[in-house]
Amino acid sequence: MITKTKGIVLKTIKYGDASAITKIFTEEFGLIGFHIPSLFKNKGRIKPSHLQALNCVEISFNLSNAKNLYAIKDLTCHFHFSGAQFSQQAYYNVIVELITQSIKENEHNTSLFAYLYNQLIPSLNEHTGYWQLPTAMLQILYHYGCAPNTDGYENNHVLDLQNGIFSESFLEAYYTANPAVSNVIYNILAHGSDQLQQDGTLRHQTIESLIDYFRLHINESFDLKSREVLWQVMKG
Repeated sequence: MITKTKGIVLKTIKYGDASAITKIFTEEFGLIGFHIPSLFKNKGRIKPSHLQALNCVEISFNLSNAKNLYAIKDLTCHFHFSGAQFSQQAYYNVIVELITQSIKENEHNTSLFAYLYNQLIPSLNEHTGYWQLPTAMLQILYHYGCAPNTDGYENNHVLDLQNGIFSESFLEAYYTANPAVSNVIYNILAHGSDQLQQDGTLRHQTIESLIDYFRLHINESFDLKSREVLWQVMKG
């Protein structure tokens, strides 16, 4: 049975002399692997440019042919990153890391897919704002159902990273965001990123605390190595 679905390209690696294996996060079936024969010979209908990371595509494939790797029958690319500014490229690289490390094998999450496909990824070709990264991280946590709970938050409360709640009690430092960072995270969740001041040090601390949060709730080896470049480009 030939099935058509929307998808987000996560990663493409060379396989053999000219073929490739690509991982695509699909709307209806979650994360699926595909074998693309002769991709790098440029003889087929699918080109390497179609499989750039975070391309938003529509694919057709034979779902009933149960294999570890499927064959794509047809592919249409609806979005590809084309940001020319260095700040856009730096942000794109961080978002590639963020998404590829957040999507789990056999993950089927239509809410998360819709956010990525319709909002986060299309925004990559637009102006890169100062607080976009921590906002994107919290949105992904929200669509996974594990964002911090803002109920009962008060000034000077701290975020318990392990349990995802705000509390007046200080816990072991590794598991707690400081009060300023906790206030930033609360304001993003409660009011949106446009409510935040552009403080470079505070943004760095917020991202570091959210990386710890991702390690505790999404992926224990989570990291954003390319954030160093973004920090240099967007110092506040």
